[in-house]
Amino acid sequence: MDRRLGEVLSRAEWYGFLGFLGLLGFTKSYSGEPQYVFFSFFSFFSWFFVGYMQRETPDERLVQSHQRADSSTLKFFSLLLAALFAFVILNDNALHIRHVSMKAVELIVACVFAFSVLLRSFLVYYYDRVE
Repeated sequence: MDRRLGEVLSRAEWYGFLGFLGLLGFTKSYSGEPQYVFFSFFSFFSWFFVGYMQRETPDERLVQSHQRADSSTLKFFSLLLAALFAFVILNDNALHIRHVSMKAVELIVACVFAFSVLLRSFLVYYYDRVE
């Protein structure tokens, strides 16, 4: 099992990931802001995953996969912006929410960023496998 895990990630990627965890421990940035660690973990996971795919995929096909994934991610963000706009209009007319906790807003933003990063890496993988 260790052999397969070693084949998935190169030594430099493991050092980069362990260095990132060490930096988090040194700066103690995880103590009060768990949502940023959540986002950072998924962004590094996505970066390693796409980097692993780049070693196995021809350049032209990879560029096309990245372009299609970027287009789909932009569609996701445009739908998210439309939903936010609809929520603002509904709040002004019907819901009348006056106070939202800042922790809830930070958690929602971190989850959206983490999901978008995972979505992009999954789409690069999916478009690579479809072609």
